Amino acid sequence: MDIINDKEELELEKAAENTVLLSALKKIFLSDIYCSGNLSKEPMEEQYKQNFAYSLSFDPRTGQEYARTNEDLGKALRAVNEALRIINLSFQKIDKHKKVVEIQIDKSAKHR
Repeated sequence: MDIINDKEELELEKAAENTVLLSALKKIFLSDIYCSGNLSKEPMEEQYKQNFAYSLSFDPRTGQEYARTNEDLGKALRAVNEALRIINLSFQKIDKHKKVVEIQIDKSAKHR
């Protein structure tokens, strides 16, 4: 990626290896999308199957149904899915910054 400088690349390598940090960042970025209060203290990888769509129809605090047409609900669902797709693609880009360590094996070594 041409927009990342050398210092940023080093920090991305560190972040890509830190699964706890990545889980926390995902929670922060996704919390407003998963606005139904589905997120918990569990790692994000364990929460992707939560049903965020519930919050598009009902207020999670009161359980009251929002006054939305089916068409409006469908548009909202499409927008949320697109936001989730874009954020997840960004985290996949971070994964690509994991440092690759090559191990050289000395084939000349004699084994018993």
